[in-house]
Amino acid sequence: MNLERLTVEIRPRTPWEAIDLGFIIARRWYWRLWYLWLVGAVPALLLFLVVTTLLPLSVAKWCLILFWVGKPLYEPPLLIWLSKALFGDRQPYHQILQEFKKIMTVKRFCYILAMRLSLSRSFSMPVLLLEGLEGKKGRQRLSILQDGYEPAFLSFASFFIELILTFTIMSLLYYLVPESLRWIDFGDFIFTIDSWMILGAYVLSCSIFAPLYICSGFMLYISRRVQLEAWDIEIGFKRIRQRLFKRKNGLKHTVITLFLVMTIFSGFGTHSDAYAKISDPEKAKEIIGEVLADRKFGEEVTRYHWVPKDREEKVVDSTWAEAWQELLESIAQLFENIGPIIGKYGKIALLCFAGIVIIILLLKHTHIRRWLNAGLAAGKNGHKPVEVLFGMDLRPESLPDDLGKACLELLNSGRKREAMSLLYRGTLSRLVNDHGLDILASFTENECCQEVRSRRPTVEANFFDNLTSLWIITAYGHRDPDGNHCSDLVDNWQSIYGAKS
Repeated sequence: MNLERLTVEIRPRTPWEAIDLGFIIARRWYWRLWYLWLVGAVPALLLFLVVTTLLPLSVAKWCLILFWVGKPLYEPPLLIWLSKALFGDRQPYHQILQEFKKIMTVKRFCYILAMRLSLSRSFSMPVLLLEGLEGKKGRQRLSILQDGYEPAFLSFASFFIELILTFTIMSLLYYLVPESLRWIDFGDFIFTIDSWMILGAYVLSCSIFAPLYICSGFMLYISRRVQLEAWDIEIGFKRIRQRLFKRKNGLKHTVITLFLVMTIFSGFGTHSDAYAKISDPEKAKEIIGEVLADRKFGEEVTRYHWVPKDREEKVVDSTWAEAWQELLESIAQLFENIGPIIGKYGKIALLCFAGIVIIILLLKHTHIRRWLNAGLAAGKNGHKPVEVLFGMDLRPESLPDDLGKACLELLNSGRKREAMSLLYRGTLSRLVNDHGLDILASFTENECCQEVRSRRPTVEANFFDNLTSLWIITAYGHRDPDGNHCSDLVDNWQSIYGAKS
């Protein structure tokens, strides 16, 4: 390992500084690393798709589980390329893949797959792949590297970031659908939609964050080795040596060196003559005594001052006081032990909690908005039925007395669109005026369906869902509805509501 070829500044760093440096390196070579991740992940994903077709239940769900388990298998090519690029050697992709094939034995394959359960995967993988240490030696090496250095928080943060990215991609897909074509709310779209969309969103989010995760873990590993092996000091000495070798000393430096040598040896000769004059032990002892007797060398001084007498005071504590003191000491010791842990992971836990709260609010935003709108409307005017919705007049006096009969007459005359419009308008009028549903003028068709499902019986809610779907296809899709379907809806309306007396 040639430390002089490192493309980053080597110095002792805290774990957070090392992660920041990893993010900077990942941004610098992001697309190269992203492509290497795809080279390993896409073939594995296709293999999982083939395997899961032989398993029961949903293929997409099984594929998602296998893809999550096999995540460590897609990361070694990124680590190999990064370890060489960091020392100024940017090898092409085919050489990286060839080297990956050489080092990937069956035993190492099992070790890498077992790292799925490790919370410090990106930190410990260089020990296996770059240092080539396995088994007992690898565990001993990791214990030394991880002593007082906990990289597990990176995996925790990675999990939540990938989760948030997945929900963000799903949310983006949901909001790209026009409101008139949304048949389900946000929560149903996320959790009950086909798992293929979740699989695609999760694979995309993993690919986005993988280069950042690998670079951060590798820089944590490099930073730890700098601390243990003093790479910065070694590099400093090498640079000093290089500067000295580059200088041309010439005759001037040679003469100065000879002069210093001669001066030193001449000094040694002078001192030896002086020492020779007092080589007699008795005379030397006399001289030493004179030196010690001199006040300049040192003297002993005795001083007195008043001090209080020592008195033993017996302090007897009660049993309750001793127990209370022990309890307080135990609590203080507990806080002292968990203090560093809270300091390290408190910020991450707070960010994760904030992300979970945001996700919950996104999932429930339609219910919250409907509740707020209903509360504001009730606070201002009490319950006042809406009179116009989607451009339709919902006042009871604007509708025929026998709505079902009027719809059948329109169907028999071939006017299906007018029949469905009248049936939809009459149903909304019954729900708003007779049953007191809090349907506001700002509601969409989807929100009306949600309100009916939450306030009315299941039979009525199913009928209204079918009627709304048919009305959307007819009104917005400009498609001619099926006559039999329209007749069935009119019959259902008659059985649920009947003629208004």
